[in-house]
Amino acid sequence: MGTSASVPNSQVSIGCQLCQGKNTIQWKCVNCQFLMCSSCKDNIHLRIAKDHIIRNLNDIGELDSGESFNFSDVHCSEHSNHVCCSYCRTCKKVVCLKCVMKVHNGHEFVDEEEFLGKKKKLWEGHKNAVTKLSELSTEEQKLRNIDESEEAMYNKAKEHIQNRSITDGNRWSEKLIGLEEKKRSINQEIDRELRNIDREKGKFQEVINVVDLIKSSKDFYKFFDRFKELFTSLNYYIVPFKSNIESLSDFIEGVNLVGESSKLKTNKGATNSLKVVKQCTTDIRKISLLTELPDQTLLISDNSSNVLQHVTVVRTSVQVKSNFSIKIFGMAVSPTGDILVSTSGTRLKIINIKTGAITDSVFNVYPLKALFIHATKDHRVIIGSRSQGHKYPDTGRCVVIVMNQEGKYLKEYEHDGENKSLFTYPRSISSTSDGSIFVVDRVHDDAKGRVVVLARGEEIIQIYSGHPHINTERKPFKPVYVSIISSGRTIVTELETNTVHILNNYGHFITFHNLLDIGIERSYSLAYSSSGHLYLGCTCKQGSPDTHKSKLYELEYSGI
Repeated sequence: MGTSASVPNSQVSIGCQLCQGKNTIQWKCVNCQFLMCSSCKDNIHLRIAKDHIIRNLNDIGELDSGESFNFSDVHCSEHSNHVCCSYCRTCKKVVCLKCVMKVHNGHEFVDEEEFLGKKKKLWEGHKNAVTKLSELSTEEQKLRNIDESEEAMYNKAKEHIQNRSITDGNRWSEKLIGLEEKKRSINQEIDRELRNIDREKGKFQEVINVVDLIKSSKDFYKFFDRFKELFTSLNYYIVPFKSNIESLSDFIEGVNLVGESSKLKTNKGATNSLKVVKQCTTDIRKISLLTELPDQTLLISDNSSNVLQHVTVVRTSVQVKSNFSIKIFGMAVSPTGDILVSTSGTRLKIINIKTGAITDSVFNVYPLKALFIHATKDHRVIIGSRSQGHKYPDTGRCVVIVMNQEGKYLKEYEHDGENKSLFTYPRSISSTSDGSIFVVDRVHDDAKGRVVVLARGEEIIQIYSGHPHINTERKPFKPVYVSIISSGRTIVTELETNTVHILNNYGHFITFHNLLDIGIERSYSLAYSSSGHLYLGCTCKQGSPDTHKSKLYELEYSGI
């Protein structure tokens, strides 16, 4: 408010706004923004506004920065040598002191507190609306990216089907009809959501333009007359739009058509395609981390109790081969067969499970500290890392680093295209055969999170933030672990809802499974097994009779 220049006192050349420049200004009224000399402060202003806060410019240091929208910015239409000081509600016009005393005596005026309160609300509403407009534009771009992705998949599937139909006849021609129908349905869905977003953007943009016009023209009549309407409009509730669009992913996986499955699973759930093969009880409270070793034994870790165990599963029991007292934040088997662990230092360690010896590895993320580790099939090591002492909300660096087996940096993922941080806390990492990286990113200390999907190059493919049929305001998305299975599907565990989310290799939602249906509670960690099954580690509820007996399951899956 007021003048935007920053002027040392010795250089102030603006005259008093009450006596029209006869004396040098020395004071400023915080309430009505008048700049005045000492004489006008004592003889005029304090007599009519004795409760206002007036400060010496020496104490202020600089004149107000920001947009100017004050009564004192307008010269009186009746007395051109006077600036206005209030708004007459009776006459619906801004007036000066002379007008107040001679013409508008007894009229109803807007007091300073009401004016400042309304201005603050409207200006904040304007700022929030601009933010919402930006968010809607971001969602619009996501939909357009999905549209491009679906178009690419469609073209590949169509080409594949046409080639097969030449040799295999009508059966593949029918698949082409099905593909066309599915693509048409997806196009309609995307177009509908784009129209919804465009409508919402239009509502905000229209009222933002009106407020901008009021600011620039200093139209106080329109400000007061339309305040309620504008304030309400600026705080529109955005109509929810569908962020999980159906996908053609069941028609095509990479460049190959998926067998006979042409019906996309809906968001209503799925058939029971997860089956418990083995159920075992451990002697730790929480299976925080879970990794299968080349000899098909397992490493399980409880980082809340600083325990790492080398175990083997024999029928329905877990036999502990080695027990280590160490707190780790990530573990993986390196491309050379070493067991890598992160201990919150800058360098990954190698642990020898036969001797218990711990040595340094070549993988160093200095000056950051290493967290989760993922080793890929093409001999890369991916490390989630963040600044030392990093806390919520995001106050430091958070980087996902890709290295080769010699520890040389290949790629760092830290910022998006707008130079904003991609991650807050990389909780779990996995990758697809084509190099896409899935990161469970914890964004709040209450465990709320999302799944960020990165292409092997630069761009973000998708951000998955849960599904409205599963996650609500009372049960927000709190992902824990991510794992890619042989079909290329991504499985994400979520603790509080006892749900696993199934995503395709673009990060789009396919279906979900409620694990309570197969007797599993409090799912946590995951590991894909060499036998083609899935290991799932759980955590115990604090204070339960079996607080230190977390369950380990081996699952068989089909149709995923």
